[in-house]
Amino acid sequence: MRNYEIALFDLDGTLSESGEGILYCVRKVFKETGRALPDEKTIQSFIGPPMYDSLSRCGFDDDAAKEGVEIYKRNYLEYGIYKNKVYEGMHETLTRLRDAGVRLGVASTKYQAFTDRIINMLDLRQYFSIVGGSNVVGVTPAGETPRRDKIDVMNYVIDSLRQNENDRIVMIGDTKYDADGAAKTGTDFIGCLFGYGSREEMIQYYTSGSPYFVESPAGITDIIL
Repeated sequence: MRNYEIALFDLDGTLSESGEGILYCVRKVFKETGRALPDEKTIQSFIGPPMYDSLSRCGFDDDAAKEGVEIYKRNYLEYGIYKNKVYEGMHETLTRLRDAGVRLGVASTKYQAFTDRIINMLDLRQYFSIVGGSNVVGVTPAGETPRRDKIDVMNYVIDSLRQNENDRIVMIGDTKYDADGAAKTGTDFIGCLFGYGSREEMIQYYTSGSPYFVESPAGITDIIL
């Protein structure tokens, strides 16, 4: 019997190597708004959380953060999105999990339209029953339940995949945001050390127990199955 019925995957730093494109677009936001570029550690921290939240942490007020999001989106569609590539071995891992009957979903705080486009562009849609992303940029879209942070997105994906309360669920991600989301939604957690976060932060933020860690996509399969 496999260890988990449901597996949720983060996108950036877990399914795809995307840092180059994201950071290019972040730097463009600061340049186009005439703001001084933060230190490199702060810039790197933009990988993972929603862009609006990251800009707010850097002193952008509501209007400026919304403007920054639009600048980011424009640059990302023109350049950044094409810098994504699937981690080596990930297709094989997802194929094994899908064929073993694990129900797979994507849970990313990247905007839903970007998440869908990247998953399709990288030929990953075939593996996932649902692809979940953020649908909020400052306001809640009419008729939709807001999905701003990792917890919102994870709950949305879990609700779509869960068949009964006894389903065993694991979140696979690479940053403290993924670890925190797993802890707060009550799922187990696999930390990907080939991504952009650190082991220390993931341990700190996964407060529900001891997370698993993997050095490559192949290790994910060994834990789930």
